[in-house]
Formats: sequence, C-alpha cells, structure tokens
Amino acid sequence: MPENRESSRAEPQPNLLVRAVARLAVSLRYKLLTAFLTGTGLVIVLALLGLQTLQQANERTRQLIRDQQQIAAYNRIYQSAGDALVFAMASISEAPGRMGLPLAQALNEANDLTVIVARYARQVDRQNLPRDPRLAALQRTVERLPPAASALAQARQSGGTAGVAELVERQFTPIALSIQRDAYTIAKDIEARMNLRAQETAQASVRARALVIGASVAAVLLSLLAGYAISSSVLWPVKQIGKAVSSVASGNFRARASVPNRDEFGGLARNVNSMSRELGALYEEVNAQKEELQSWNSQLERKVAQQVAELERTNRLRRFLPEPVAQMIVEAGSGSTLLNSQRRTVTVLFADLRGFTAFASAVAPEQVIAALNAFHRVAGPLIEQAGGTLERFLGDGLLVLFNAPLPCDDPAGRALTLAQQMQAAFPAAVQPFQTGNSRIGLGIGIATGEATLGQIGFEGRLDYAAIGAAPNLAARLCEQAQSGQILLCEATALAIGAGLQKAGRFELKGIPGPAMAYEPV
Repeated sequence: MPENRESSRAEPQPNLLVRAVARLAVSLRYKLLTAFLTGTGLVIVLALLGLQTLQQANERTRQLIRDQQQIAAYNRIYQSAGDALVFAMASISEAPGRMGLPLAQALNEANDLTVIVARYARQVDRQNLPRDPRLAALQRTVERLPPAASALAQARQSGGTAGVAELVERQFTPIALSIQRDAYTIAKDIEARMNLRAQETAQASVRARALVIGASVAAVLLSLLAGYAISSSVLWPVKQIGKAVSSVASGNFRARASVPNRDEFGGLARNVNSMSRELGALYEEVNAQKEELQSWNSQLERKVAQQVAELERTNRLRRFLPEPVAQMIVEAGSGSTLLNSQRRTVTVLFADLRGFTAFASAVAPEQVIAALNAFHRVAGPLIEQAGGTLERFLGDGLLVLFNAPLPCDDPAGRALTLAQQMQAAFPAAVQPFQTGNSRIGLGIGIATGEATLGQIGFEGRLDYAAIGAAPNLAARLCEQAQSGQILLCEATALAIGAGLQKAGRFELKGIPGPAMAYEPV
C-alpha cells in the first residue's frame, strides 16, 4: 500500500489552551456562541463601567456645584451682616428723634438676613444636603439681629445718640460680627472640603480612566485570546482532517486524523478514520480479489485455449464425421479409440459426376465452382441424415462410409437410401447450370467389404480414411455407372435382399475376374 511522506513527519501540536478548548465536550455551535456572548459581555461590562464612572463624575460635579452654592449663600450672609453693621454704625450720627435711612436699612438687612438664613436652612433640608451643626447656631444668632435692630430704632425715636451708640456697640455689633465670623468660618470649611473633593474627583477621574483603559485592554486581550483559542481549535482539526483526507485520496489508507476535539470536528475525524480503515480493508480485499481474478484469468485462458483446440478438432472431425460422432469423439478426449486404426466390414458409397470434364471446359470457372457447391449442398445434409461418414470430397465426387467409425444397423440399406435420395435431388440442384451440349449427371457405386480404417496425415492436418477392397470396388462400380444409375456389388445386394435387379457383369480395373453388379428395380 502506498505511503504518504507527510504522514511520517511529526505534526506540530497545539498549545495547552487550544487543546483545553478542543477537549471541551461542547458543540461547536455553543463554543462560538460562548465566544460571542463573552465578547458581548465584556463590551457590556465596559459600557457599565464607563456609565458608572460618568455617574460618579456627575455626582461629584453636582456636589461641587452644591458646595459652591453653599459658599455663595454663606458669603451673602456674611455680606448682609456686614451691610447691617455698616448701616447700624451710620445710624449713630443721625439726628435723634427719627429712625433715619441708615437705621431703616440696617433693620431691613437684619430682617432679610433672617429670611436668607431660613430659606437656606429649608433648602438644605429639602435637598437632603449634609446639615452643618453650626447652621442652627448661626440661625439662632441671626434671629437675634432683628430685635437688636428694633431696639436701636426705639432708642432713636426716644432720642439720645448715646443710647443708640451704646446699643450698636454692645448689642448689634457683637451679633453682626458673630454672624460674619460664623458665616466666614462655615464658608471656609465648605471651601476646604470642596477643594479636597475636587482633588479627590481629579484623582478618581485618573483612577477611573486608568480602570477603563485597563479593563478595555484586558477585554481586548481576553477577546483575542478566546478568539485565538476557539479559531485554533477549529482550524487545527480542519487542517488535520484535510491532510488525512488528502493522504487517503493519494492511496495512503493508514493515514489517521489525530484530533483531540470532543465536538463536531472530533466526530468528523472519527468518521474520516473509520472511512480510512474501511477503505484500507476494501483495498486489501480488492487486491486479494485482483490476484484471484488474475488466477482465474490464467485458468480461463488455458480453458479457452483447450476449448479452442477442441473446437478446431471438432471442426476437423465434422468435415468427415457426422456431428454427433464428432461431438462424441471430442467429449471422449485424447482417450478416445474411435479413430484408431482397425479393420472392419463397411459399406462404401462412391459418387461421381458424369460429363464434368466437358462441362468444366465449356463454362466459366465460377460456374464450375457454383455447380460443385450446389451438388455438395444437396449431398451434405442427406449424408448427415443417413448417418454416413463423409470420408472426403474428390473434386467432382465424394466417398461416404457406413458402419465406420461408429457401427450402425443396416449399413447397406442406409447407403442405398442415400444414393436414391441423392439421385432424386441432383437434377434440380444442377438445373441452373445445365447447357445444351454441356450437361452433367450423377453416377453412384456402392460396395460392402472389409477395409482398414484410421487417421492419416500429420499434426497440422489429419483425415479419417478407409483403405481396402471395398473402397476400390465402390470406385470402380461408380466408374461404370451411367448418369442417374446406382450400381451395387454382390455383397451389398445380398445384404439388402430385395428390390434389386442384375445390371450385368463388369470387368473392373484392379478387381480380379468379372464382377456382378446390381441396381435398384
């Protein structure tokens, strides 16, 4: 079986992460879905983290705005307390007996300051802002300022600058200064906290930015790592399976796909390996069948050669034996003794055309051959039907044996019947070839006696022949027979018995003494 060179080289193995992902007993669909959900989850986490950071920044910004509002409120309180103090100080120099504009303004500032502080306290409560414990004390101090201003107004109306100055110095001024001091202190504390919160906000922004950047980098790296692991766990088995299939396609049925996957690719690799094993088994089976087929072909060739030889032998035998006799000899094989040399009493029929020499000289060669073929086409089937053995064709004649090589009953009667049938069919067969002065007829001689039978010839060409007195006598009687006449020897006539008459005595060449001949009545 051919081997693939690539299969002999060590294949690089995937790293631990890829093998771990490949060995997960999870469908490839769920692996890809997990990778997608992981990437989506990381994006969502990053978005939530960014939203949280933005929310925290917004919250710090709102806190800073609230701090600024508180500072502005305390600055206004501080400014209003200062204005009230200025107006109160200015009222000292006013003429007694009336309240005067500065004192009225001081009174208005004191009342407005009460409203401002009360409104700010309500705003703190409404917005759930961190309530400074000093705000309540400041509010109580501010509430003392309007009565002090009213006392100044009453003192001004009762007359006397000294009383107003004393009230301003001992009552109004300490309250206004206390309000300014408390408002200033609270505003500075809030400003300090605001500065600290601003620093914390800046630091938190830096940390948040670093966190988002780090999380983004981690998410990207994790996504890349997951994508690499999953894609490698997909591409690596595809490559291995492709190599195995390519090796199998090139004829290496020992190739196997080594895939650690426990998903669809693992199943595909198992199927490819199973296919490779099955193809290898089929390949070996085909090779065995090929060798067996080659053996069968060799046997078949020998058998065909034997059958061809037997067929050739049968064809040769059919030239001078009836078809059943030829088939019997072929089936008997080389052990057959039918054609061995032997002596036997046979009946010989010799037929010859009368006037053929003149006919052959008078007509075209094609007509001569056509006339002979017409004669043979009539005689051949009749010989086979009578059970005779066509010993040979003799140009314009033929020789037929009865009782050889297979014995038969009534060989003389069979020969006479054949001769009569041939004489009856001959005129119609050669009628198309008869001309005015060139006419042919058929003479037949039949003799019974002993003859030597056997095969003669050489390896390439063998014939079955009868040699002896009977064939010679039949040939000589045929020479004496006229056209349309059948002459039989005395032994044949005795074998037939009836239906014959004497045709006379004939001096026959090679036959001692006159020979009595007979013919059918």
